[in-house]
Amino acid sequence: WHVDHDLPLPLCADPADLNELAPRLARGMQRAGVELLALRGRAVFPREFNDSADEWGNKAETLSKVTLSLVAEMLERCVDGPVKVVCDKHGGRNFYGRFLQQQFPDHLVEVYRESTPLSCYRWGPDHARVEVQFRSGGEEYLPAALASMTAKYLRELAMRAFNDYWCDKLPGLKPTAGYPGDARRFKQAIEPLQATLGIADHVLWRNC
Repeated sequence: WHVDHDLPLPLCADPADLNELAPRLARGMQRAGVELLALRGRAVFPREFNDSADEWGNKAETLSKVTLSLVAEMLERCVDGPVKVVCDKHGGRNFYGRFLQQQFPDHLVEVYRESTPLSCYRWGPDHARVEVQFRSGGEEYLPAALASMTAKYLRELAMRAFNDYWCDKLPGLKPTAGYPGDARRFKQAIEPLQATLGIADHVLWRNC
């Protein structure tokens, strides 16, 4: 359903509104001394998610490993001066040192705090010090908020492709947002066609 699926963007938003709001945002960021250098997202579709969860044991491990791979990618762009990374907490997890040490094995990751409100880690020399924070309510911080918005937008686009595929093949099928209760209704509706097409659950349904 994602092959050859292409949508003009923005989706739903009025381009005229964006043309008005974008300069206002840019001026506000300039006044605050903030500059957006790059924006990255990582789509993890059901097949990869299920494979990762099977390999690593649970979905929290998958989330942490994928997140830190994105952190590593962005750190490669930050070559001048110290860097501070702010992430939202991953569910109820408070301990991330093991994941960070695995992702950045060339450094000794120092644990500064591990608590419900904040888990904080640092490594590297003073001139290139890296600090990674996992915060409850991390979306209060602009970078984490933008990351969350980007991920949600990617999800909406992915669900649009998914719904278009199945609704085109089953006229009258009501689209799904993909959340638990309604997803089961949708899954039951497509099951006969899914079996006919030979599409395994593994590629469209998360195991956990």
